[in-house]
Amino acid sequence: MTALADNFRIATNIVQRDIKILFSDSFLVAIMFANFAIDLFVTAATFGRLVPPSSGIPSYFQFIAPGSNFVTCSVAAFQSGRDIWRERYIKDLTSYLLSLPASRRLWSVSRVAGGVARSLIATFPGTLTICYLYGILLDPRILGAFSIVGLFSLGVVGISMAVSAYASSIEVFVTVRSTVQLYFSFFSTLFFSPDVFPSFLRPIVLANPMTWAVEAFRQLSKPGVGLGPASVLVVPSLAFAALGTIVYLYHNQL
Repeated sequence: MTALADNFRIATNIVQRDIKILFSDSFLVAIMFANFAIDLFVTAATFGRLVPPSSGIPSYFQFIAPGSNFVTCSVAAFQSGRDIWRERYIKDLTSYLLSLPASRRLWSVSRVAGGVARSLIATFPGTLTICYLYGILLDPRILGAFSIVGLFSLGVVGISMAVSAYASSIEVFVTVRSTVQLYFSFFSTLFFSPDVFPSFLRPIVLANPMTWAVEAFRQLSKPGVGLGPASVLVVPSLAFAALGTIVYLYHNQL
């Protein structure tokens, strides 16, 4: 029992450290929310005149809102991987950090948890905004909203950690990050419903984690929906998080 309490305390300290790193650049946090606002209000105002509402959503403004927040979420999640890359290649802190009194597996898992916490904080205003638009701000469905955001960020943090382990330069990391975000944004149902895409692209769109997250969030606009929509993200997000943890441990020869 004492060992469990000690591990929990250590993990909490590691997560708190990652959150402090996030707020060490408060301007970045503000920029993330500004990007969300621009994506939501500008893009919705523009595309709303071109694309009719679908998926039971009354307006395109509400249709695109979850996707705008998940774009911000993916940016915040990849920022965690970028910080891990900087610790290894620029600050040369990896060896020191892994020598601290914590099991290395616990350290790796806690870095994933820290990345998820950072993503939830960065998207907190956006998630509340969408919950207000959907009329679920004071509804139990708001728990489902944060669960979906947390599960999506869990998978993306795992991807970013795997990329940071093998990226030989910041340019390589940024290129891979941009490619992944391109796939998330433009080969998903963020902007359009699946039937808009050519038939040969639909399997790619339907296999996109962004599609699963966006569609799950849109389901929350329907009365009586609980945590069910979030369940579709559990397995893939845990798989990507495990991949990031394993690659991080292996690459550092732990």
